[in-house]
Amino acid sequence: MKKLIFYSVIMLLIVGCGSSKVFTAQENQAYQELQDLVASRSIEIVSNSASPMASAAFSRVANSNILGPGNNANYIDISSNANYFRIKGDTIQAFLPYFGEQTFGSSYGSNHSGIEFNDVPKSFDIIHNDKNHTVDLKLKIDDDYRSSDHYEITVTLFPNKRSIIRVQSTARSAIEYLGRMSAWEKDAGR
Repeated sequence: MKKLIFYSVIMLLIVGCGSSKVFTAQENQAYQELQDLVASRSIEIVSNSASPMASAAFSRVANSNILGPGNNANYIDISSNANYFRIKGDTIQAFLPYFGEQTFGSSYGSNHSGIEFNDVPKSFDIIHNDKNHTVDLKLKIDDDYRSSDHYEITVTLFPNKRSIIRVQSTARSAIEYLGRMSAWEKDAGR
C-alpha cells in the first residue's frame, strides 16, 4: 500500500510539473505576424551557416582545413556565400551551397553542385505549432539540374525571424541551414 501511495505521489508531481509556457502579448503578436507572413506566401530566407550530417569521411575532409578558418564538420559559415530559399506564391526557389557526401548515382562534375530548384513542389504542408509559436513548412521537390536528386525539406520559422532549413536528399547526406527570413520584395529585381 505504501508503494502505491509513493508511486501515486511521484506521478502527480511529474504530471503537475509539466506546465505549458504562457506567452506575453508581444510574443503572441510576433507569432501572429509570422503566421501572416507565411499566409502571404512571399518569404525569403538567407542562411548564414550550414551543418552537414557528420560522417567519418566528411570529418576527415573538414579536419584538413579545406573549409577555411573557424569552420568544422558540424558548422560551416556561409554568410559570404550567395544563397536563398524563397516562397513566391506556389513556387519554391532555392540556391543553397551543399557540403557533405553524395552517392555514386548523382552527377559528379556538374557546374550545379548545390541544392537548386525553382518549381511548384510535389507536396507542400504548413503546420502551425501554437504551443511553441513556430511554423513548419514541409515540402517535397526535385532538383533542377540533378534528375536523381529528390528532396524532402522541413523549414521551421520562428517569430524572431530565425529559420532552420532541414534537407533530406535521395542522393546526398542530410544538411541543415540556419538563417533569417524576411518578406520577399518583389521589386528587388530577383
